[in-house]
Amino acid sequence: MIYHINRVTMKATATPGQIEAALESRRNQGRSNPATKSLIVGRDHGGDYTYRAVFVVEGLDGLFACLTHPTTHQTDHLGLNLVERLEIFDVSDDDPDLNAKIQELHRRRNELNPQIAGMLADVPTCIGSGVDA
Repeated sequence: MIYHINRVTMKATATPGQIEAALESRRNQGRSNPATKSLIVGRDHGGDYTYRAVFVVEGLDGLFACLTHPTTHQTDHLGLNLVERLEIFDVSDDDPDLNAKIQELHRRRNELNPQIAGMLADVPTCIGSGVDA
């Protein structure tokens, strides 16, 4: 299993309605994608970010399906322009070489959809998986 995690702080200019729409889009992203086995979207407690989304997927195929699903692209289009800070990372105990494989998935995703890669590049602070992919 891979836990795909996004930690987010929204821009001060984002309205409560825009934030809730972005969070609901993340929830729908997880609910509508068969690759997502479990998800949680909500406040990030005890951290340096405001919101967190955790998607649980099976293996690299599940992660790629999560990254490239149409609802993921919808969420990106709806919410990335509202983001001030974004951290993307994955947790798994399956494979010591997993990081390189995950980076390759992000590289492939960005190659397939350069517009999303450009949107990620426009987030003022963006770190983690796929940022340099």
